[in-house]
Formats: sequence, structure tokens, C-alpha cells
Amino acid sequence: MNRGTLNLAILGLALCLGAYLFTQNYAFVKERVWVGMSGEAKVNWLLAARMLLTRMGARVRESSDLQLLDKFPARGTIFLAAERAELDPPTVTRLLKWVRHGGHLVIAVERSYGHDPLLDMLRISVQQDDLRGTAAAKAEDIELPDGTLLRVELMPSPRLYDEAHAATWAYESHGAIRMLQMPYERGLVTVVSTFRPFGNYAIGRLDHAELLWRLGAANGQPPEVWLVRHLDLQSLPRWLRRNAMPALVALAAFLILALWRVMPRFGPLQPNAAPERRSLIEHLSAMGRFYSLQRQLPTLVQIIRQDSLELLGARAPETRGQDGAARLKTAARLTGLRPRELLQAFTGAAVTPHDFTLTVRVLAAFRRQLARANKAGDIRRARFRRPSLTPSTERRRDHRMRAEFDKAFPEARAEDKEHA
Repeated sequence: MNRGTLNLAILGLALCLGAYLFTQNYAFVKERVWVGMSGEAKVNWLLAARMLLTRMGARVRESSDLQLLDKFPARGTIFLAAERAELDPPTVTRLLKWVRHGGHLVIAVERSYGHDPLLDMLRISVQQDDLRGTAAAKAEDIELPDGTLLRVELMPSPRLYDEAHAATWAYESHGAIRMLQMPYERGLVTVVSTFRPFGNYAIGRLDHAELLWRLGAANGQPPEVWLVRHLDLQSLPRWLRRNAMPALVALAAFLILALWRVMPRFGPLQPNAAPERRSLIEHLSAMGRFYSLQRQLPTLVQIIRQDSLELLGARAPETRGQDGAARLKTAARLTGLRPRELLQAFTGAAVTPHDFTLTVRVLAAFRRQLARANKAGDIRRARFRRPSLTPSTERRRDHRMRAEFDKAFPEARAEDKEHA
């Protein structure tokens, strides 16, 4: 026997031995494993209760909209397992009005609330039990109002207090009331400390299913049952979440961007820029805008007039002792401006922006002509200047200027005639 054949024989024996050991220690078996609730039972913890009542012949509806309360039969039963903190006073009033007409309301307390309008109107208070979470849950025998004895597990659960002593039946456990029943005019109100026995996990244990049927049935007849697991009230946050979700998302994005814009950032601080130095022209422009907004245009004009007269006195000293008409006559002769324009510029009332602009324009031309005359050493006409004039043209111009001056200053012309 060669080496290859020997190796194949050893490998075959090892495989046979391994197969034998595997079949002796392992086998294919079926095993049931609890994987929890799935489907509708995972989201509806009262699904088993609804299916039980339906199979018993009850007409069961499950809705969270109490606005349909007017369409529900008055002889039906409502299991209220929702959060009572979401109830508003108008809804509580409508619910108790339905009970007055013969309805049966079964309330699950579960825990106490700071604001509980339903139990406050029924004058029932709730207090958390000190044994909650510490007492071991065990079955107890409960005797119902009709004498039926059921074995139910209610602990741990809150304590109930009947402040009005209106209950006709109550069940006590561990020194506190756990269930009570009270008439409400033609209807009936049953308050249970917990609906835990009616959940999907517990309804098949003990007598929980029979307790549910006896609470929902009306004299053993198939009832109309309404299961309310949560409330769908038209509150502002819920309405916004349902009808204005894009607007809420846009507002949240805007707030995030705004906070990101204004929140401080880490790193070295950027030095502040040096304050700008304003020029003299900017200060003067600001003063002009201030006086203009304060409607003090005559004050500005008065300052310009005084400065123009001082400049005239410096260029022509003989005008310092002259009166107004003589001074304006000399000013017209020196600058070549029309006497009527000078009279309006120095004596007119510049109240409107239009008058102010015309007056300042004439005074600026007046100062400019005085400056030119002083620099060049001779008087040049501001309007219609020509390089050379004939003697006859000069005489006509002098006669025209004198006629305009006499027309503008008739008093000065009369004084000249008297002196002559």
C-alpha cells in the first residue's frame, strides 16, 4: 500500500467518525420561542379586549375623536383609557352630559395628574400609592355589585378617594379604594385604578376577561362599546403639527440659521477699525442738514449775508460807513451783478427751499466776483463779458446799469437829487 492510499483511508475513517459523533449529539427539533407582539397588537394594547368583546356579540368601535359623541347611543359603554390631562372642560361637559342621558362611562385612572377636570367634576381624587413598584402583584377576590365573585390582579395601582361619598359600590385593597361605581343621574360612572388586566398580555389570565365583559355589558345583553385609547383634540400644537408641518420646519431652519449667525465663535478677536475723521466740508454739510430739518434757513442765509458784507468791506473799505442802498450800489458796481438780484439776496426772506437756493446762488456769485476782482486787480463783469468794448458800448452799458440801480433803489436816487 503506497502513501497516497493510506492517507485516503485515514481521511475516510475521520469523516465517518465525525458524522457518527454529530448524529449522536445533534438533531433537528422544533421549539416555540416567544418573540413578543407584532402587527396591530404591537401598537394597540387593547386589541385583545376589542376582539373579545366583538366575539361576545358587542358592537365595538375604536376612535379618538370625541366629537362623534353625539352619534353614539346613550345606552352604550365608553372605556376611557386615554390621558385625562388632554381633556378640556368643554369636552368633559359634553362627556358627562352623555352619561346623564343613560350612558356608562368606565374610567382608567392609572396615575394622578395635577390638572384633572374630569375627576374634579366627579369629586374623585387620586393619590399615588406608596406600595407602587414595591408590593408584589397577587390575585385578589373581588365581589361585584351583583354578587359575582371574580379573581383579579389590580396591584400595584393608585388610591382613589370619593370626596362626595356618592359611590354605591367600592372595592378596597391594601387599605385604599381601587374600584368604585357611582350613579350619575340616569347614567353610571365606574372608576378603575388601572386597565392593566385588560391589556393584551393579561386579559387571558384569571378572571380578567369576565370582568371586562361585565363592565361593558348592559344587563348581560350585547352592548355598544367605544374604546378610547387616546384623544384627538383640536389643540393648537396638534393642529400645527398636522396642517402646518412645512411652515414649522421652515421656522425651525430659520431659527437655527439665526442662532448660528448670532452665536459667538471661537478664535482671536478682530481689532476694531479706527474711527474715521470727518472733514470740514462734512461737518458743514451736517450743520446745513440740521438747520434745514429744523427749518432754520433764514439763520443760514443771515450768516452768509454777514460774511459777504465783511468780504465787501475788506475789498472796498469805503462801504463800511455807507447805508444799505449806497453799499449795494457799490457792490453792484464792483461785481457787475444786477442790483435787483443783490437787493433780493441781501434783504429778501429766504423761507422756502427755492428762495434759499436762489439767494445762496447769488451770494456765492457775489463772493466769487469779489475774489476775482481782488486777485486780478481789475473788475470784470460776471455776465456777457467781451475782450474789448468801444466807448459807445461802455456808455450804453453804464446807462443800463444806472437805470437798473435807479429802479431798484428809488430812495437813493432821490437823496442824490437833493444833494445836487
